[in-house]
Amino acid sequence: MVQLVLSTAVFCALHSLLALDSVKRKVADRPGAARWYRLAYSVLSTLLLGWVVLAYLHADTHGPCWVLPLWLTVLTWALVAGGAALAGMAVMRFGAAGFLGLVPEQSTGLVRTGMHGRMRHPIYTGIILAMVGWVLLHATPATLVVVSILAIYLPIGIHLEERKLIAAFGEDYRRYRREVPALFPRLWAR
Repeated sequence: MVQLVLSTAVFCALHSLLALDSVKRKVADRPGAARWYRLAYSVLSTLLLGWVVLAYLHADTHGPCWVLPLWLTVLTWALVAGGAALAGMAVMRFGAAGFLGLVPEQSTGLVRTGMHGRMRHPIYTGIILAMVGWVLLHATPATLVVVSILAIYLPIGIHLEERKLIAAFGEDYRRYRREVPALFPRLWAR
């Protein structure tokens, strides 16, 4: 279980640390490094996530705390799949190839349309939905450890992202933040 806590904490910490503009600027000072930063970030994040998955599989020695009836199992799988789909669609909105660093990122400006017109952080919302579904499906000590660490990390990640967006878009982002909820979508159009 120690390996699981360590891998999850390292993943979260490096994920945010390497996304900081100050770190990106230091890397950008090296000739040619800025072009490959996003790809290196994606590869490192994938490797660290692989470490979390391996530690999770190794630590998961107990069965779930409960067994769900079939109808609830189907609903919770829908929650996991729906959360993953929401996060995936939000990534695709910005261009997956640029998001992963396979091609240079294109500046999209401040996006306020589509799902971003109803919530500011659909990737995080998708992750939360998938986590809730996973806890309901597979409530083991290992699952509870990972979800607990992510529940602590997500507000920190959101805060850091909001700071970065305010620095990039200033008053436009502050206005957007006042008008559009962070995680829980506004169901009606303005």
